[in-house]
Amino acid sequence: METTSGLQSKVVRDLAWLIQAPPVLSEHAGMQLLALPDAAAERATQDWLVSLDQDPQELLSALGAQSGVRRLGFYAAALTQFWLENGPSWDTRRSLSAVPLSSGRSRITAGQLKLVCLRPREALHVESSVKFFADASSEEAPDLGTSSYVGPFLHENLAWRLAEARRKVTCTESLSVQDFLRRELGQVQLRSVYFLKGYIFKPLEEFRRFRKLRSPPKEVNPECSTGWYTTDISAALNLTPGARLAVLPKLFWLGPAVARGDPPVILGEDLPGQQEAVATDWPDKVRQDVEEHFGKVQSALLLCELMPSTDGLWVEHSRGFVLPPVWDPTSLMTGQPQGMKSTAEHEPSAPDAPSKWSNQRRKYSERLADTARQPAPSLADAGVHIAVPQRLSEDLTAQHLTSYVLAAKSAARKGDGSRIQRKRLLHGAVQESEAATPGSVCRLVSEALQQLVEVSHPSDSHFLLELLVKPSEVGLAVRDCSLTFEAQPCAARRILDLGIAGGVCLRLAVKFAFRFQFSWDSVDTASAASLFEAALASDRSRLAGLVEYLAACSSLTLPVGSELSTAILQKLALPPADFAVLDLLCQHSPEHTMELTDILVSHGQLKLARKIEARRGDGSAPRVAVHESPEELPEIRLPAEVEVSLISDGCGLDALLQHLAEAGESVVGMDAEWKPWEGRGSDRGGSPVQLLQLAWAEVVYLLDMPALVADAELKLVQLLEILCSPSCILVGFNLEGDLRQLADSYPWLMSGAWRSTIEAVEMSGTSASLDGLCASVLGLRLEKSQQRSRWDLRPLSAQQLAYAALDAWVLLALLGARDSHLELPSLRTLASLPYGHAKRFTRRLELDGGVCAVASTLASLSQGKALQALVREHRSQVVVCKTLACVATLAAGARRLCLAVLPESAEMSLAQLTSSLGCASARLASTEELREHFRQPRGSVGPIGPALPSSASTDRRSRGACSCTVH
Repeated sequence: METTSGLQSKVVRDLAWLIQAPPVLSEHAGMQLLALPDAAAERATQDWLVSLDQDPQELLSALGAQSGVRRLGFYAAALTQFWLENGPSWDTRRSLSAVPLSSGRSRITAGQLKLVCLRPREALHVESSVKFFADASSEEAPDLGTSSYVGPFLHENLAWRLAEARRKVTCTESLSVQDFLRRELGQVQLRSVYFLKGYIFKPLEEFRRFRKLRSPPKEVNPECSTGWYTTDISAALNLTPGARLAVLPKLFWLGPAVARGDPPVILGEDLPGQQEAVATDWPDKVRQDVEEHFGKVQSALLLCELMPSTDGLWVEHSRGFVLPPVWDPTSLMTGQPQGMKSTAEHEPSAPDAPSKWSNQRRKYSERLADTARQPAPSLADAGVHIAVPQRLSEDLTAQHLTSYVLAAKSAARKGDGSRIQRKRLLHGAVQESEAATPGSVCRLVSEALQQLVEVSHPSDSHFLLELLVKPSEVGLAVRDCSLTFEAQPCAARRILDLGIAGGVCLRLAVKFAFRFQFSWDSVDTASAASLFEAALASDRSRLAGLVEYLAACSSLTLPVGSELSTAILQKLALPPADFAVLDLLCQHSPEHTMELTDILVSHGQLKLARKIEARRGDGSAPRVAVHESPEELPEIRLPAEVEVSLISDGCGLDALLQHLAEAGESVVGMDAEWKPWEGRGSDRGGSPVQLLQLAWAEVVYLLDMPALVADAELKLVQLLEILCSPSCILVGFNLEGDLRQLADSYPWLMSGAWRSTIEAVEMSGTSASLDGLCASVLGLRLEKSQQRSRWDLRPLSAQQLAYAALDAWVLLALLGARDSHLELPSLRTLASLPYGHAKRFTRRLELDGGVCAVASTLASLSQGKALQALVREHRSQVVVCKTLACVATLAAGARRLCLAVLPESAEMSLAQLTSSLGCASARLASTEELREHFRQPRGSVGPIGPALPSSASTDRRSRGACSCTVH
């Protein structure tokens, strides 16, 4: 079959590898192995994979609906299940998965039926695994068979894995299991197979000479995928000249790695644990990181070599484990099945400064096993103690939902696995019921809620809501969820009436109404006042729910100066206040913003007060219901007469500077794009700005920042100077965040252009998101699908460029809407707001930290321009520096605060720093000391940002460092 490197999607490459890679086991393994029946099936599967690669959304949705795909074993099992349920040649009619089994009469889980597929003439039971083993045998050692193949983390040998596989496959010999499968699938022939894919890693020197296995045991396929392993870091990093290297997280261990871009990165997928791309680098940089890792944690790392291909990609050339020096496989090389486990008492203490991999160890590796484990009991007489069937045998009723809620709370508290099984059962039944009869789920939920009220369990009704959302989509807005449900008007109205009457939580009732896409009716002023009076006599949750309900009905108005309004604000602002509720209130009754801010300040909620304060003086009310589904609104389009210009060289910048000169005083929409933060383990601020968008009413300029920094740096500084001058009013959404990111990305540019304050209009004070602001102010939908795309890759797609241009340009239209008194002004008219009109909405923006604060300090000392001139004149001699805040302890116990300034590539020796200062010891400053003494947060200490010392001394002996000591 064909290789996987031509496939674009990572998940499809992983699936193709699982299907096409040579099996680890041979026909002598003592079990029937899963395989495609013939060459025709192989060709059909390859065609299916190519088609799936063109649109992998079906696969991504299936994986997203599975729990546990953040772990490698669950991820591989989910891919295998998708293949067997959807791939050609299998014709699977129905499947059962993860059926718990007990040993004998015990109720304790001892295993599970991983997957059973009902095919036309059989029920196919599949046990699958993905495993990685190191060949620890040698020519001198006796023949130890499969026990000489050991896991890189010393958790098991291959003999143990084979014994486990045989134990699991034989579970279908149990009469109890056979009876269960007959009840679920009918009278069909049962066949059990094993599916094991993975790698066997050879010693590095042997791998250099010959990649295939050397005289493997008969149970092992000599053609299986191979890699290398070593404890010698230098040998691992110099295996192939010209190769780039990457340390692979576990979820990247399946298919061969493919990197693209400049610098090349291995792209992930929009799945838990895979969003963050994996960087590649040259051996010297990887060596530094790997040595740092092993200096703190004794756990293996999987290293991948990549070489350039003819199509501009970097493709995997080899892979191997770099093992810690303490790695010793002898405890597993017993000639018998042997499993090991890691115990907490043997876990080393966490390092003070973990490496880039050791602080997220389960993502990259595991602790080495240290304690023997006992074999699991036989499943030959296993019992099936599944608490619920895998499919309802009758139509879904409200009683099913009520029973689930009543059992869910106690089951969750006890850790009873039956709740998960029942949830999966009802989740599927809910989808089937809605597909058969749209609106039926709304009616059933209404009846179930009424039953819960009658049995005094309304507070647990949130368990019903989780049945209406996929596990991977919990927390998403309704418009972003793939499951949709229609409202049955009378039933949805009953749900809301239960909430208003206090039978169930009103906030929960409103969420149900949104899930069912309910059409909201307006509420008259007198009725709203009556509802508020009743809510004030109840708890704050009911009052908050009433605000959400009236906002959805576009009926949230509070009379100015009334006792009722003051009482409502007072109760909602009690600590801890809910910003989402206060945000709704300010959107619909902006005249109360100032009063609400004062109340928050009086309660000490200053951070929340600052967020609310941005609404002062706005006075704009939503033109559409704030909760109206954006899908129902027309989409914003950039007017055809607006020109979009991509600038990537000095000539383009000349045209932009000419436009600025001709325009004179300008109102400029500004936005910036960079590679998005991808979750835990990635660096929030590590990605530089890739695209800077500048919009006028008639034209939008898109600045390719990396290209311009390389080609026209001085012109960029000139442009930024003009933008930061009083002749320009910058309009942005979270403009301060964009400017900070720009300054952090290119400090040498912003330090030369920044002024102490600039004229700015911040639009984010009236909404939590730009698309929400467009919906509420313009009544239009802003498409945001490109927001988290890969802005660091070139060339940018047409969709990315169109999105970026509109994101900046629409800010001008939104600002114009604040000033417009026209009935139906066009977007082009709104975007043409004159400078003098925009001036009324400006505020002075001042950045109180980082590069811009340093530039402001230099300017206040009249040193800014002189320093810029000095840098430009002696550019070749300029050294980019970094700083480290330190604390030195004298022999008498007194402390000295020290700021060490080093060249960017240099390392600081605390021992040499101690010697140069003549003190007893020196260490890095703690986070608290940084804030208290240096007046800077962690990661922000610059040579000027900290408090200036009363006296200072310098010492250049610390490996190129110049340390400035504060006395």
